[in-house]
Amino acid sequence: MYSINITTMIKIKFEFNIHVLKEGNTVASTLTTGKQVNSTEELVKKVADFFAISRLEIDKAERKGRFSTARNYQTAIRSLRRFVGKAELPLHLMDVMLMEQYQRWLREKGICPNTSSCYMRSLRALYNRAAAEAGIETGKPFGKVYTGHAETVKRSVSTDDIRSIRRADLRSKPLLELTRDIFLFCYYAMGMPFVDVAFLRKDNIKDGFIVYYRHKTGQQIRIKLESCMYHIMKKYEQADRPYLFPIISSEEQRLAHHQYVVALGRYNRCLKRIARIANVESNLTSYVVRHSWASNAYEQNVDLPVISKALGHTDTQTTLIYIRGINDQRLEHANRKLLKNIQK
Repeated sequence: MYSINITTMIKIKFEFNIHVLKEGNTVASTLTTGKQVNSTEELVKKVADFFAISRLEIDKAERKGRFSTARNYQTAIRSLRRFVGKAELPLHLMDVMLMEQYQRWLREKGICPNTSSCYMRSLRALYNRAAAEAGIETGKPFGKVYTGHAETVKRSVSTDDIRSIRRADLRSKPLLELTRDIFLFCYYAMGMPFVDVAFLRKDNIKDGFIVYYRHKTGQQIRIKLESCMYHIMKKYEQADRPYLFPIISSEEQRLAHHQYVVALGRYNRCLKRIARIANVESNLTSYVVRHSWASNAYEQNVDLPVISKALGHTDTQTTLIYIRGINDQRLEHANRKLLKNIQK
């Protein structure tokens, strides 16, 4: 049996030492293998539990107010734990073969590629942090699994659909009317994401502009306040509320995030009802408005770099994901004109 030098461990990483003391039984059972341990690094690697260290990272993300990231981590960890079937996962057992088996398991469960990819990216981030916490060299267990973005079904709706949504008579349905107005505001505000609308405050209005920082990227966005946007804002203005819209009410981070998550689910459910009322065949979701503004702007000959800046993208390749697959009649017209010139 091998014993662990607590002093040495404290020098390696104090936070990890706390975990070792708490999980004393795990350390003892791990070290009674009868195998020779040649270095402190190997020892740390054997006792480092991926799930336990991930829990610390999730807590850290929540303390920083990164609740969406923490939720993504938690979802991925729950999925991997179901696959492994155990409460612990030693870091050294996370290899290419395990991750390939896990990805195959996800596929057999009917999990779509983009969801599987999201799990893998979260687990990869946690694995890199876990390896850093344990003070060991990172391997590449995610080298052969899919972590990209598969092209999905077109999400945008036409300008005619936007008009139908705007004209729908929802005066007798206050919740649907609010949902429709938020949807239109998002569209008017150059495809503003729902999360950013939910957290918009009165002090984000400055000199006729909406100035805010995107929740996802932290990038500053400036949007000229048009009359159609102002009309919706005034409709829901409340003197005793710091937020522009009645979506969230708390200023405490954790509670505000919870209110946002609940509101997002309600928002998407209401959009389905609005689509039926307005005879819109497309599947309306919170993502649709962003894709719709980008696609419709592109069809109106707005340059790609301008669309990219409006959406808060740092790379036009990201913007192309939003407009890829639309019916580009301009290209067809240009080609037809070119062929006519040749045949003269």
